[in-house]
Amino acid sequence: MRSSDTWRSDHLLKRGFVGFCLICMVASSIQFIPVQYIQSNQANMHNVALTIEFFGAYIIMLNFAVYAYRRYGNGNIFKMLSLKDYQLTAFATVIAFLTAQAYIFMFDIFFQNRFQIEAIHFSKDLYDNTWSLILLVIGFVFLSPILEELVFRAYILDVAFSDKWRWVGEIVSAFLYGLFHMRYHNLFSFIFFAQYGFWMAWLYNQTRNVRAAILMHIVLNAVTISIVGYYYYH
Repeated sequence: MRSSDTWRSDHLLKRGFVGFCLICMVASSIQFIPVQYIQSNQANMHNVALTIEFFGAYIIMLNFAVYAYRRYGNGNIFKMLSLKDYQLTAFATVIAFLTAQAYIFMFDIFFQNRFQIEAIHFSKDLYDNTWSLILLVIGFVFLSPILEELVFRAYILDVAFSDKWRWVGEIVSAFLYGLFHMRYHNLFSFIFFAQYGFWMAWLYNQTRNVRAAILMHIVLNAVTISIVGYYYYH
């Protein structure tokens, strides 16, 4: 697309519609529905069918997100990370995690409510169901970060904001990420997730490489699963 065509009304409409579809797709969490119906006492064919649905949903959603990013975005999804990118990723990851922990401690709910916020799709029953747990870990730690970063960071920041206004994009990205990740419809969980969204957006703006934001997201989700798993088994 030529730069002179960027702000034509028909292109704005297309990009806006695609962005709306992407956000609704991610917010629906439809890919996790099959996991909820996998039971250890069910026939293997039943669980295999649900597993195929799980990966099928991710394949469709990821392909759509990659297509949208490559069609309308400015970045290169295949660009490798530099040493500076890794350093910025480590910095943003540590700051986001420490900020989240400080926020939890500040409201004196470290033990009471943290797992209502962080254990989004997890329960003791799920940890006892190996098949569902494996799929959930794959989706939560690896596939969802790729999907969400392509949408909430790469697409939104590249398509909706020029270089001059990318700092506004960080705020918008944080707001949307907090809004669509908040649980139990409370302000606490909104702020909790929004600050994660802000730092991932900041990282993407600094590196202009979606792989950095994906790596940060993977690390944070892996830490979350480890913490929640320790909570349920100790």
